[in-house]
Amino acid sequence: MTTDAFLSRVVLDPLWIAFILLSLVLFGTILVMARALRSNARLRSELKEIRSEQQRQSTSLLALYGAMKVIAEDVIKHGQLQGNVARALERLADQQSELRLRDVEEGLYSQAIALIRQGKRRDEVKKLCALTQSEVDLLFSLHGRGGGSQPRD
Repeated sequence: MTTDAFLSRVVLDPLWIAFILLSLVLFGTILVMARALRSNARLRSELKEIRSEQQRQSTSLLALYGAMKVIAEDVIKHGQLQGNVARALERLADQQSELRLRDVEEGLYSQAIALIRQGKRRDEVKKLCALTQSEVDLLFSLHGRGGGSQPRD
């Protein structure tokens, strides 16, 4: 018997056809819902992972912010200390310059006094010790023979 002959003998009741179509639609709907549920579960899992990663990154970001704040404070302190050291070095340089000048001046004055005591003239003392006329006059008045008895040149 051929298929056409078989189909012509089988009488399909419209209720059976409706039942079969309804079953197919229901089966398709169940498949779509199952796929949607799996997709929903997967998306929830991904969302949970994303939130967890976001929490880790937020914690790391806060830690980095704290570290940057500490570093910034250290940089500020270092700058202040560097400024203090620079000012201390400037003071030391000034003191050293003053000491050098004092040593030079005291050495020149000592040399001038020695020359005056040796009987050198005012112009010689002024020239040899690189003193001003006022300084020479003062030294001669203090250390010269007879309290400034030598004539001015």
